Amino acid sequence: MLNICIFHEENRMPFSRWECLLHSIVSIVPFIFLFYYTFKDRFRFSISRTLLILVPFTLVQISIQFAAIYGYLRWIGFADILSPALYVLLLLIVVRDHIGRVLFALLVACNFSNLAVSAAKYVEGLFSVSDALKRYHWTFSFWLLIFECAILLFLWKVMFKAFRITDLPDSFTDTENLYDSNSQRYLPEDRSLWRYLWFVPATFYLIWMYMFYQGNEPAVRKLMHLHYLLVVVAVDFGSLFIYGLIIQLIRDQDEKLELRSENYQLSLQALQYQYINDRIEQTRRMRHDLRHFLSTTEMLANAGEWEQLHRFISETKESSDLGEPLFFCKNIAVNAVLSYYYPKMKSCGIASDIHVDIPEELGVTSSDLSILLSNLTENAVEACSHQAATERSLSIHAAMRGENVLMLTVSNSYEIEPQKNA
Repeated sequence: MLNICIFHEENRMPFSRWECLLHSIVSIVPFIFLFYYTFKDRFRFSISRTLLILVPFTLVQISIQFAAIYGYLRWIGFADILSPALYVLLLLIVVRDHIGRVLFALLVACNFSNLAVSAAKYVEGLFSVSDALKRYHWTFSFWLLIFECAILLFLWKVMFKAFRITDLPDSFTDTENLYDSNSQRYLPEDRSLWRYLWFVPATFYLIWMYMFYQGNEPAVRKLMHLHYLLVVVAVDFGSLFIYGLIIQLIRDQDEKLELRSENYQLSLQALQYQYINDRIEQTRRMRHDLRHFLSTTEMLANAGEWEQLHRFISETKESSDLGEPLFFCKNIAVNAVLSYYYPKMKSCGIASDIHVDIPEELGVTSSDLSILLSNLTENAVEACSHQAATERSLSIHAAMRGENVLMLTVSNSYEIEPQKNA
């Protein structure tokens, strides 16, 4: 599949077309199953549509192999580059994943497919040198299928099974900032490590390309040497140790970011609880002052000082913060963010208009939603705080439109015309 493995010997074709077709199928199908089980939770399309894309792609791959075998490619090694490139294109079309992660999985499979090819040709040569020199004799496809299945099962057990469920969380790789309530600053973003990690299997793939094509000895004979097979085994299993370290690195990073997310959620809840406690304390003070308030209002009413009574009630209402909402909506994360920024708006003299109706359970993670709302609100408050001559105002409106659409609008007044980043 991933390694066309062309054994160039003049223009002799000591094998039939059906044997070439058999080799093409054997070298492709096992790896399709490997990538299916690895990425099946990340398909963009249904299984039927994915198969419709896969069928013409498989025909193109078989055509590339025939073109290489029958000399239609000026450099036969070009097939070993074109074939993986087409697999990258296929995976990017049908799989919703980071391109670095796709490349990592594909190149690892490429490197171990080379081991299967080397082992199959060497064992075939042990039984019949004449059949092994025919390049695509059916016995080669037979041994190739056996070694591919064994190697792929081994890879799935020791690596790809863990690789399938190991990845950096999208909520941290796709967002720009994360707010730290303790230091009251934004933490730098965590970019995905996959954009760099795929260089590791790519390096081993280039090593194999050099080993396979350097020298004047035909590749079909080179693969029949025991020392060549031992070198390939050493390189592949040495690389497997490095891949294991990479998977462990990703796991550690995953746990770190998960803990960071939990701490962030706890900080949001702490903000909400603090806001509620402040409101409870304000209510307690109001109850303590209620007797004085009633006495004063009764005295002003009996004296007919209606204007002074109205002013007294307004001042008392303003100083008591009775207009501050206790809850903004059912969503805890949104409540925590708005509870944090609402006092800031008031201290900055910003007239706020907040109407949010967001359910407790939403199709987006709490961290994503809170980070988005925090960024928008923080920018709006900052823009308003720079106003000197005009009235400051900020409105936040949010509501569900149907089951899967959240409409969120944050608008604010400003004096300095906003400019786009260059």
